Amino acid sequence: MAAASKLLLMFLFLTAGIGSVFLAVVLSTRHPVEDQTEIHHRGYAIRWKWFLFVTLFLLSAFVSTLPFFPYLPSVTAQGPALRVPVIAQQFTFIMPSHVPLQQRIVFEVTSRDVNHNFGIYNSKGELIAQTQAMPGYVNDLEVTFRKSGRYTVRCLEYCGVGHALMEKEFTVGGY
Repeated sequence: MAAASKLLLMFLFLTAGIGSVFLAVVLSTRHPVEDQTEIHHRGYAIRWKWFLFVTLFLLSAFVSTLPFFPYLPSVTAQGPALRVPVIAQQFTFIMPSHVPLQQRIVFEVTSRDVNHNFGIYNSKGELIAQTQAMPGYVNDLEVTFRKSGRYTVRCLEYCGVGHALMEKEFTVGGY
């Protein structure tokens, strides 16, 4: 199926869905006039039930996903932190190519030219930490790497025509 046909089909489904909602609203307003106090009472009763449902749902979703939160420290590294300077500039990062494993590392992130973002990705492509890189200001990003391997730093803020190419790899452990 051609892209134009897919787009037309999607547009028709969207139009039918919106038309159905509009028709349902029109038909639901065709009831005889009711006493306003009864409608008011039913509305508040429904509002309270929905509030309770949404609150319980969000609370259970929060509690059930908490173990998967990536920033909860499972083990805190001991000892002084290794301070690693990072300079972002169009369209590269100036930083060491190796950092140690199981040691607190504080990336001191700044920029030479425009605003950038310093995002660290693991080998699976998951974002594990990030901070802003701004000219004239240093942001500290504390990270303890628990797995050795290759990590990638990418800029997450549009910084010019070469933004998509702005990345740097570094190795953790096993120099």
